[in-house]
Amino acid sequence: MTKRLKAICRRLIELSNGTISNLVLQKLLYLIQAYSLVDENQPEPAFDDKIEAWQYGPVVPEAYYGFKYNLNEIKNADITVLDENIERRIREIYETFGRQDPFDLVNLTHSYNSWINAWRNPFDSTITNDDIVECHSQLIHDTEFIF
Repeated sequence: MTKRLKAICRRLIELSNGTISNLVLQKLLYLIQAYSLVDENQPEPAFDDKIEAWQYGPVVPEAYYGFKYNLNEIKNADITVLDENIERRIREIYETFGRQDPFDLVNLTHSYNSWINAWRNPFDSTITNDDIVECHSQLIHDTEFIF
């Protein structure tokens, strides 16, 4: 798991006062990545770790297993690797989605073509940044984008 991803996970855990589930963490990581990639002012990935389509939506495997088996490493992550823009993005995503029912988030992420296409691919379940940009750039034009 990259230092930046660990730091993002730490911030989400802190924002939730330690109550975030792994399921919710995974959905928020996907949304942070999506909104970062389509940010018109500064489009760039929030983290470089791979995202995959799993049964309950997008998952960052490194973060999933880190949260499940190595939580102390995440809780001790260096958050100085996060700049002001990503800190703002983390807060915005958490404030908007972090308190939603976990399965509402599952249903939300199941509606995205980026997840649908990867989930249907029997050979590779990777959700690429290009897939995310294609999906969420279209959403910006089709709906009112939250940020």
